[in-house]
Amino acid sequence: MKRLAAFLSFLLPLPGVAQTGILDFNTASEVVPLLEAARSPSVVWGKGKSAPSLTLLQCSDLHGSTENLERITQFRDAYRPWIEDAIHLGDAVNCYWDDVNPWDEVPSARGILNVVGNHDCWKGHLVWAQTNWPYDATEAEAHSLVMVGKDRKHPFFEEWGVVKPEGACYYYKDYAEQGIRLIVLDCMHYGAVQHEWFVKTLDDARANGLTVVAAQHYPPQSGLDKIESGFSDADEDIPAVSKPAPGTQMERMDDDAFAAVDAFLDAGGVFACWLGGHTHLDFIGHVWGRPRQLMIIADKAGAKDDYMQEARPRGTRFQDSFNLVTVNTGRTMVTVQRIGCTRDQYMRSKTLFAYNYCTGKILVNE
Repeated sequence: MKRLAAFLSFLLPLPGVAQTGILDFNTASEVVPLLEAARSPSVVWGKGKSAPSLTLLQCSDLHGSTENLERITQFRDAYRPWIEDAIHLGDAVNCYWDDVNPWDEVPSARGILNVVGNHDCWKGHLVWAQTNWPYDATEAEAHSLVMVGKDRKHPFFEEWGVVKPEGACYYYKDYAEQGIRLIVLDCMHYGAVQHEWFVKTLDDARANGLTVVAAQHYPPQSGLDKIESGFSDADEDIPAVSKPAPGTQMERMDDDAFAAVDAFLDAGGVFACWLGGHTHLDFIGHVWGRPRQLMIIADKAGAKDDYMQEARPRGTRFQDSFNLVTVNTGRTMVTVQRIGCTRDQYMRSKTLFAYNYCTGKILVNE
């Protein structure tokens, strides 16, 4: 009982005490050693140290929460020497395509990479959660919302340092010093043109010796083979789904994209992981039938709603929920560290996960 009381006193703000900011809960003395440990290069006798590691702040599904976006931005700014980029994995708006975009409301967040999610394309104000209807915002409309913003003269993507086709919601970004290419896909408008671009972008990464990290909003059509962890929801699974009838929406990423990664791997490419969102719950697992493709799905970064399992009271450490994902090419290791909500509804820990993406071995799971 004493341990439970101590935990609750840590979680809940005391009456009359002012709410505390994200940096008060995540001090440099706590965060920096963990980041440096994940980023530590390997040393090979006679060859010196390996290339520097890449750390991405992974968040998803803000759903209109400007407050939590401001907190994420504060954290990123405080730890910029260790965090190369922050990426939001879709569903920036609260509900519908024409809702307020938090990126327009939080100027300091303009440099955070964004991804198109299903709510960012839900234009028609259909019946809530009637997911067999299509999300009918065009690629141009989604581009205007997510990639450009209200200030047409200074679009968001110009601050991201990315390479993308004109008017497209998909892009890539190279981190030359780390030898890593981040490829971001638009799962809402994935078709032949984008697929061809993806294949070519993968081939070019292989030719240039770049390790690939891929990102998009949805889980895979074929489902996930869940890795049991605090980072994988205890009650839910992500099973395979069939393609729906023409004109209806499949809330999954087309398996063609995952087949392209398998072909890339077969040709000698190096693939670290997929980053995703959408579920409002944590998941880590392999794309079903593709054990070389790890997917890391982030919990909802926005405010508490009925689709979330954990308590997320404001003014506590648990208000926030996002990951620091480090790709360490010297150790061929992906590390996931949670900032904010570090316990699931069953009090299981979700603090650290480490995985060797070449051997498929789980190194840490706690």
